[in-house]
Amino acid sequence: MTTGISNEDILHLLTGRTPQNINRLLGQRLRMANVSLTKEQWSVMAVLWKHDGCTQQQLADTTSRDRPSTTRLLDNLQKEGYIERRPHETDRRTNLIFLTEKGRGIEGQVIEALNETINSITGGVSPEEIDALRNIFKKINDNIQELENQ
Repeated sequence: MTTGISNEDILHLLTGRTPQNINRLLGQRLRMANVSLTKEQWSVMAVLWKHDGCTQQQLADTTSRDRPSTTRLLDNLQKEGYIERRPHETDRRTNLIFLTEKGRGIEGQVIEALNETINSITGGVSPEEIDALRNIFKKINDNIQELENQ
């Protein structure tokens, strides 16, 4: 079966060159804004900015990470003063993760850096092309999910 994708394109797809480049540029923009977050950390923060007080498992599921990596990310975010862990009211085995004032305070800077990055890298790309790309990625991810669930 032939895919119509060149070997070079397959390599780029498998190595994730575009996401790596985007993440590197975003990291530079965050540093320029004096925000010391990695891509992994800000992706967790983004969930908390929408749903403060999540469990660690909810954060792991939402960001597609395993529990041990989520624990390390949360440990570092807590050490930096961005989050705090509080015991669940009814389940003592579970901690809820909440933003601190410092964590809430950087949301605007992160969103601004993210928007500037996205606007810069999508220059010359039409809204229709963006929609097509979004749909293609959704189909690919749906196919991956289906294969993983077999």
